[in-house]
Amino acid sequence: MCFSVLIVDDEKMPREILHHYIPWEEYGVRSVYEAQDGESALELASEKKPDIIISDIKMPRRNGLSLAEEVRRILPDCQFIFLSGYSDKEYLKGAIRLKAASYVEKPIDLDEIRGVLTEVCEQLRSTRRPDPEILFFRGGPDNTEPLNDRIYTPDDVLFTRLGEAVRHKNRHETEHLLEPLYRELLRCEGTPPDTIRSLYCRIVFLFINAAESRNLAPVAAAGNDSLLKIGGEETLSGLHAILKSLCVMYFNALESEEPDPLTRVNQYLEAHWSEPELTVLDMAQALGFTNTYLCAAYKKSCGRTINQQITQLRLEHAKDLLAHSSLRLYEVGRRVGYADGKYFTRVFTRETGMTPKQYRERHSHDN
Repeated sequence: MCFSVLIVDDEKMPREILHHYIPWEEYGVRSVYEAQDGESALELASEKKPDIIISDIKMPRRNGLSLAEEVRRILPDCQFIFLSGYSDKEYLKGAIRLKAASYVEKPIDLDEIRGVLTEVCEQLRSTRRPDPEILFFRGGPDNTEPLNDRIYTPDDVLFTRLGEAVRHKNRHETEHLLEPLYRELLRCEGTPPDTIRSLYCRIVFLFINAAESRNLAPVAAAGNDSLLKIGGEETLSGLHAILKSLCVMYFNALESEEPDPLTRVNQYLEAHWSEPELTVLDMAQALGFTNTYLCAAYKKSCGRTINQQITQLRLEHAKDLLAHSSLRLYEVGRRVGYADGKYFTRVFTRETGMTPKQYRERHSHDN
């Protein structure tokens, strides 16, 4: 996440010191602007929309407090750091009233300014929501480079082939068509996200219709649930994960009209592994087994418990998100079914021998 800063002071030296002796790039600041009085600063703020304003208080043509009042009307989230060579209680009261990030007395202490900037930038990062379209295509707030303007053009031939593959139970062909479609959509960042959501709903209906024609009621119900999830999903990768989960469930259901407990559990987990509230007891009831029987039968079939399988599924998806997205660690945990970020870290470390942060550092080059 990148920021911009406006430095306002009627004296040239403080402006130059702040501009040239603060390592702005360390704070994620890409643009630094200067103004020599409050009036010109207001014009520049209206044009450049800075995230942070470092301003002297006593200035000609508009003082710092008056500047802050006006800027807050057009940029309510802009953070102010006030500078003053005067220990005036009235100025301090004004700064407090305007909810300034800090009030720093002159002469300028660069270490103090750096400390304040660290706090302000962290506050901005924690409260600012990323652009929804950047979030949709890139999965996180850190990459703020402009999106390209490519727009996806629906391919009727591809959808005809996809429909035939689903109806004719051709798993390989279905997966072969879905993956390139996903990669192409990722490249077409000018496509409205709602258009892509509609496209994914269209594909989900292919699975619902095919499941209903084969009396695969659980798959059809999962398809309807997928439609609801698609409407609220914020990322393209999330949409694709929903579709892949449904695809796996559909073709697994086709492989046996009456699958054994192992297959039925794995099908259920493919559809529900990311749900924080998932329990073995609820799954056993949904599948029509007693909890004791299902746990024993599953472990006998594959040599591990259902909870171990849930953990394995979640951590495999977590590894993929850590290596290929810029999501924060607690966000990764939530995506894979752990509502508590600290618990996610403990489980990940226990099972892999390294922390999520260490795993990301080792594998981010694969992205």
